[in-house]
Amino acid sequence: MDSKTNPTTPHPAASLSPEEIPLPPTPTKAKAKDKNLALGDDQTDFTVLCDGQRYPTHRSILQKASPYFARMFHFNGQETNKKEVEIPEVDATSMKNTLDYMYTSTYKLHGGSIVPSTEYCGHSTFALLHGPTKGPQIFKRKCPCAGKTLDPGHLLQHVRIYTLADYLDMDKLKVFARQGVVDVLHVYWLCETLELVDALEEAFTATPDDDKGLRDVFVGALKEHPGLVVDEEGEVAVWLSKHPEVEDRVHWDERPAHKGK
Repeated sequence: MDSKTNPTTPHPAASLSPEEIPLPPTPTKAKAKDKNLALGDDQTDFTVLCDGQRYPTHRSILQKASPYFARMFHFNGQETNKKEVEIPEVDATSMKNTLDYMYTSTYKLHGGSIVPSTEYCGHSTFALLHGPTKGPQIFKRKCPCAGKTLDPGHLLQHVRIYTLADYLDMDKLKVFARQGVVDVLHVYWLCETLELVDALEEAFTATPDDDKGLRDVFVGALKEHPGLVVDEEGEVAVWLSKHPEVEDRVHWDERPAHKGK
């Protein structure tokens, strides 16, 4: 299958896991760009090739943001001499967002709607989402995602950026992307366009086994919302039946028995 249509992510070696790093609030505004350098400006001195795209960049920015690039430039390999490197098996959108983060400490995904700021959060259960408007008042919790621009389609994008960040040894970007996953799952966990199974597959196959950052987030979401898997014919239940090591972590009372398919 054409990798540009269904991009994958490199399967990197084990690296530091960000799950113990406190999750910061998702920034709503990028920090000011360097006054002298910007992605693609006329002072670029190194090119990143990815998925048929060319991204003119700056060595100083790359090596400061990513230990992967710092090692590359330190050892002066052929990439350094050619002043370009190709990052394989990564989609162009993830690469561009990662480069944006290197320059501005944030990235902004296309599309989405602003989560309204209401007095009480009604995203946590099916009953609150579809019940009386006064239902959320029982829990008296404000929505942690109020004011953020989110979309169900952002989930898989955040996951792919996380796995690319792991490949590039960018731990702070992993924390940022992980928070994006947390936010989207909080608001859109029940949405039919979430691409949850694709996100699960990516998170559990394109990161090292000892990296629990995304894995813990998804396991926590499935524990919190058992309705996602009670249908034995549903996509999530089928995926879990093929990944018993994940299914074993997703415990809840009266869990249905799943047979491998």
